[in-house]
Formats: sequence, structure tokens, C-alpha cells
Amino acid sequence: MSGERCLLTGATGFVGGHLAERLAAEGYELRCLARSSSDRSLLAALGLEVVIGGLEDRAALERAAAGCSYVVHCAALVSDWATVAEIRQVNVEGTRNVVDAALAAGVARFVQISTTDIYGYPGAAGIDESYVPARFANWYAQSKLEAEEEVRGAAIEAVILRPATVYGPRSTDVVGEIAKAIRGGYMLLVDHGRANAGLCYIENLEDAVLLALTHPAAPGEAFNVCDGLEVTWQTFTADLARGLGKRRPRLSLPFGVARGIGHGLEQSYRVLRRATGVRTPPLLSRQAVDVLGASQAFSNRKLRERLGWEPRVDYESALAATIAWLGETRATAE
Repeated sequence: MSGERCLLTGATGFVGGHLAERLAAEGYELRCLARSSSDRSLLAALGLEVVIGGLEDRAALERAAAGCSYVVHCAALVSDWATVAEIRQVNVEGTRNVVDAALAAGVARFVQISTTDIYGYPGAAGIDESYVPARFANWYAQSKLEAEEEVRGAAIEAVILRPATVYGPRSTDVVGEIAKAIRGGYMLLVDHGRANAGLCYIENLEDAVLLALTHPAAPGEAFNVCDGLEVTWQTFTADLARGLGKRRPRLSLPFGVARGIGHGLEQSYRVLRRATGVRTPPLLSRQAVDVLGASQAFSNRKLRERLGWEPRVDYESALAATIAWLGETRATAE
């Protein structure tokens, strides 16, 4: 894709950072939108062009999208304890602003990174892209569903990807937090970790993004992205613990009890945040309980059949790379 300019939002995050490396390696002329407060060291090391601004900054978005043939919109606020206004401003209004900038720039294709959370954690295996959520789950899931509607409603060639549980090196919010809890002996499972974890290795998601950008059958479609593994949270956390030389997690709470505690902690943290400005997330939230306690075994059949995608990196290799990163991170910190 030499000479094809692509705008990437969310490039300083876990998924966005990996996409920045991969898209640059594939020959895209990459331009990244990043806030002034974000850590842009990876983008600087890659020698990438950066436009400073947030999703609320329409002028910055117009500058960033100008001359681009493609947009990969990865930026989002992942939270179910922030205020509704904060979540919607980033995930819904921010997406609308990115779409508008892409339209003004005449972008050829727009790839939206969504999430399987939009289904509302139904807990059934094999949920495909036609599934309609039966209930409100949380404001994060609702905002991502509304963000998809912003993309679909625009006169632009768009592809929506819905990854499940993305993991791999530099996954500080998922793998990093789990590893910290395992090392500290306080990793908590829901219903003994029996639910399918819906794992999606980061490199396999990268492959899906590349197909979304180029495949002629991709536009106008939404695709679930998960590796299709029969790996439960119990198995995944036990495998991580073994790699870290620690005991596998044994603490567990029933789903209903865990969700009630999560709701209480969210409310307490909101009060604490208003009083003190603290930004540390609660130790447990309803969203976390839903992800840990409801099966994430979503169907990837459409992605395989329509775009020819296959999970290129297997579980054993992905786990080894993830554990190696955890070891390097621990050694650096010490």
C-alpha cells in the first residue's frame, strides 16, 4: 500500500499502537491523531506523522483526514463508570466528528473498531453479526452501538469490526491487570471462570483490519473478530499463572453477587471522583463481571467465509509471546 495515506485514531492505545506498527510495516503512509497528554514515544520511534488533538476537536480532525484515502477509527473511552456524558462525547459524538472529517476529505474506506460488547453479553455460544441486543447492558456498550449507527448512517464506504477479548504484549488493561492480580494473589473469577473468554490475539486482529481496508467484499458489513478458541477464563488465567510461576487463581464469586459488588463499587467511585478527582478505575465493575461471567464465544464464521480470514497465530504461540512481555515488563519495572 505504498503511498496510500491512512489516518489512525487511538494510536497511543494498546490496539492502536499495534495497528500503527503493522500499517506502517505494510507500507501505508500513516498519520495518527493523538492528544497532547498521551505517550507518543512509540509513534515517534516509528517516525510517524502525528496531529495533536482529540475527537472533540473538529479542526484537528479535518487536518488529520485531509489527503487520506483510508481511516481506521480505533479511539474510544472504555468505561462503564464514567459519566454518561463523558462516554457519549468520546464514543458517539467523537465518532460522528471522525466520520464528518472523513467525508470532507473524500476518504475511500472507513474502518470502525467496535466491540462484541454491543450484543449486551448474551452468554450464548455462536452469536453472529445478525444478533440484536435484547436489553440495555451499560453505557459503554450502548455508546459503541450508537457509534456504529453513526458510521452506517453516513454516505461513506465503511467496515465495522467487532473484536472480543483482545490480548497480547502491551495489553496493560487486560493482561497486565490480570497478571498483577495473579501475582498479588487476589485474582477473582466469576462462577469459577467457566465462561469462554472470547480471546482474540492482537496480531490476528491486525490481519482482520488489513482485510477490512482492502477486501472488495468488506464494505457495508460488520464482522466479529475472535480466534474461535474453547479457552475459558479459568484456563487462560491458569495458563498465565503457570507462565508467571504463580498459583492459579482460586477466588471466585457467583455471577449475581459479583455484579452487585461491581455496581456498588462503580457508584462509590463516581462519588469519590466528584469529591477528589480520582481517575483510578474501580476494582470491579458490572462490565468486567459481564465479560468474565458470560460466554464470549462469538461466531467468526462470516469473517472467515467472506474475507478469507484465519487466526494466523495459535493460542500457544500467542500465550508465549504475552508471557514473555509480562516478564520483560516486570524486569524493566524492577
